[in-house]
Amino acid sequence: MTSIQSVLAAFGIILVDLVGRAGLDKVLALTGDPTMVAQWAQLQSVVELVSSVALAGVLQGLTILIARACYASEERNLLGAAFKLGMAVSLTVALVLLLLAGYLRGQSKVDLVFLAVLAGCITVIPATLNAYWLGKHQQKRMLGLALLSSAVLVSVAVAARVGLSLRGLVLVQCIVLAIIGSIVWNYLGKLSGRNMSRAGDARAVGTGYLQKLMKFVPVGLAIGFMSPISMLLIRGTLADSLSWSEVGYLQALWRSTEWVTAMSAGALSLVFLPRFSATYGSDRFKQEMVRSGVIVLIPAAFLLLAIFLNQRALIAALYDVRFEVSNETAALFILGCWIRISSWLFLFGLFSAHRTRLIIAGEVLSLPLYVLLLWLLADGMTLERAALLYLASYIAYLAFNAIALRYSSRKISIACGQ
Repeated sequence: MTSIQSVLAAFGIILVDLVGRAGLDKVLALTGDPTMVAQWAQLQSVVELVSSVALAGVLQGLTILIARACYASEERNLLGAAFKLGMAVSLTVALVLLLLAGYLRGQSKVDLVFLAVLAGCITVIPATLNAYWLGKHQQKRMLGLALLSSAVLVSVAVAARVGLSLRGLVLVQCIVLAIIGSIVWNYLGKLSGRNMSRAGDARAVGTGYLQKLMKFVPVGLAIGFMSPISMLLIRGTLADSLSWSEVGYLQALWRSTEWVTAMSAGALSLVFLPRFSATYGSDRFKQEMVRSGVIVLIPAAFLLLAIFLNQRALIAALYDVRFEVSNETAALFILGCWIRISSWLFLFGLFSAHRTRLIIAGEVLSLPLYVLLLWLLADGMTLERAALLYLASYIAYLAFNAIALRYSSRKISIACGQ
């Protein structure tokens, strides 16, 4: 069972990330313009694309397997295998992106893409240590690493303040990440005991653990690709239909709601997912679903309503007065955020049921569906329409997850009855 201290540390990690991103966006808004905010976000989607294929797959598998490991030698071998496989997957994606760099929407300069994919590859190093510590329930150490990693955002903010270009900002990101990555790399080497086994034995043992971790690669490729690529296409499509400035306005609204969506996701994953997993297939599962809905969805609704009522002041405070959207845009988008949180409730239910194929299928109906709708309805696009399509996409995603979980629960009930 997750302790209160671990939960608080986990929420601290989320807060460090949110505060760091909000602070950097504020500096970018003050020293640049909405276009700078949007283009920085676009490059960070490239960073996430390279790193997420490892984070959502191999490193998630590392966390699960470490939690089940019985011996220190098993942990060392898992850590070493996960690091090698995670880096191999991310480097492969990085190479593909560089080959296709000229075709990325909204990006025309290959050197910027190169720096972004480099940052994504380096990000896998501290992420591997995070996954290892999470499997050992060491959230306090993860918080320390999060505080160290926040130096990246602080350094980029300082660089933006002194007037560096977008290229300079990504270069600073890579340099600071490389410094942190080198420190973590040496620490990972000690943890994995890379010099403790004979080469032949190490290869044989490593192969066995690689095979276990390989099972998580397809999920990482599916989820890790869909969200970052979708975000790249969403911004690029809207920039073509509207302008980069208006993309920056929507990005500001998106970031403003992340304070609620990120906290809700943290509560569902850190507190309720273990409860779902422990009770799935029993009568208590439905009770846990209802309890999580009350605890997460009701506060989220009130917080999102507060954001809507104060959206102009909030966005101006987080960015500046140039960032402004209509009340209609804000209402539709914020309602879409609440529907999105609701869909996660059933998504984590599917995770507890180990329905990975249904999870992968459902992902198509979230951001990828939003991309398709933006493309099909590009003529006459407005921010209000973009927000409405966002809402429509997540209504479809919520419906799929709810139906899929009900279907899975019914199958397990029939099996138990037999």
